Amino acid sequence: MSRYSKRISEKIEKTKSTANPPEKKAGRDILLLILIAVNFLFLILGWSQALIIDKAIYILLECSLISIYAYRHARLNEKNTERLKYMGITFMGIAFACFIYSAYIRYFAN
Repeated sequence: MSRYSKRISEKIEKTKSTANPPEKKAGRDILLLILIAVNFLFLILGWSQALIIDKAIYILLECSLISIYAYRHARLNEKNTERLKYMGITFMGIAFACFIYSAYIRYFAN
């Protein structure tokens, strides 16, 4: 009887230890932070030379990167984290569509 109770308690302890997800390492998203900073720097430095569509592309990319970072690190409920995820994907998709439009105007619409 004691042998069975010991097995049951070991199984309970295993499920408790696997239920807690491991914490993310602090320096894991350093590349994402560098991309946010570089994109912001390009936006500031090229503001006077960039066309409106180029400014829109950089702003949308910045919003996408920031929402991706917030999705990974903000402690929100599940509904809001899903919104952040889809918001980042949406911003990225709109930025890609603006890029395609910009390339078409510059190279093919002549």
